[in-house]
Amino acid sequence: MSRLVQVLEDDERAQRVAAIRALLASPLLSASSDPEIFRTVVRQRAYLTEWFASHPGWRLVIDPSGGYARLHKVPGRSDTTKPARRADGTPFDRRRYALLCLTLAALDDAPVQTTVGRIAALVEEASADDEEGVAFDPSLAAERRAFVDALRLLVSLGVLRVRDGDADRYAHTREGDALLDVNERVLGQLLAAPIPPVFAGTPEGMLDEQLPDTDEGQRLSARYRVIRRLLEDPVLYYDDLDARAFDWLDHSRGFLYALLEDDVGMPIERRREGLAAIDPEGLVTDERFPDGGSTVRHAALLLASHLAKQGERDVAVERGALVEVVTALQADHSERWSKQYSADEQGAAQLCEEAVALLEAFGLVRHEGDGRLRVRPAVARFSPGEPKKKRAR
Repeated sequence: MSRLVQVLEDDERAQRVAAIRALLASPLLSASSDPEIFRTVVRQRAYLTEWFASHPGWRLVIDPSGGYARLHKVPGRSDTTKPARRADGTPFDRRRYALLCLTLAALDDAPVQTTVGRIAALVEEASADDEEGVAFDPSLAAERRAFVDALRLLVSLGVLRVRDGDADRYAHTREGDALLDVNERVLGQLLAAPIPPVFAGTPEGMLDEQLPDTDEGQRLSARYRVIRRLLEDPVLYYDDLDARAFDWLDHSRGFLYALLEDDVGMPIERRREGLAAIDPEGLVTDERFPDGGSTVRHAALLLASHLAKQGERDVAVERGALVEVVTALQADHSERWSKQYSADEQGAAQLCEEAVALLEAFGLVRHEGDGRLRVRPAVARFSPGEPKKKRAR
């Protein structure tokens, strides 16, 4: 093989890895956000479409003229640790999710150019006769703020674009308005679910993939679940897998390790309890830990270190015990930590809840049915090391 051919093949391989990683990090990828990587995705569209369909079983839609690529991810497990978030990072609550769904329904009937006030009127009309108590009341400031949060999310996803005015003003007064462009192509690709809501019946039913009830269908299902978990989750524990999924993994280890390392640039770390796909550059994940200097992240890191130091791995602990730890930590770090969390039991409980949610998102703890938390083996990574001794001179 000539040197030129080798260089061309290496470049092609690097392009494919970069494109896969970009789509994993941004399942709704726009040409405007990163023109260079978008051109790479378009060039490699045939390979990428086949790769995602064959391995995690995800559908990829690439629309060069529309300026977007949409990877329709289907989770490998039920996961509540990756919510939509408001501009300040606060997770969406039930009300905001309801208004988001109502807004999407309203946009389906809206023209390609509309206003905040017109969308609000459509949402109010659509929800007026709802028997579940989700009727939108734009006369209430709290309702308008929640509605604007839904609009902000859609702007960040490229479904809406503010052409003129300030959409945020509507949160303060009903007289505030803005002119919006609706990207109908992106709107039509936003929902990533094998079964449309109208046919699903329940939210869980939307994820009910239709695979053949045969040995091959069960093998495919197991393969998809394992690969999805490694692409999506920081840690894959063996005891979280059903027998069929573990059997597929156990008989496909060589193939699986090579697939993740060669095609995605994520080597597999193997432990007795499970596997972790390591992203050395930290570009594929939507969140990193430990990273950043927020109060919640610092508290979560110290909690993880405390649990590892106690040797409490794969055992259940009472939430109250962790609140006590956080109370002590607040006293130690009162000058540096945010005053958002009051120095009392209520403030410690709130900080503990947010820190535990972060630990759960990274597979370090898991909620048990009885309200306790199970500490997972990966918390051992945060064991405090022995202090280094200085060499005698």
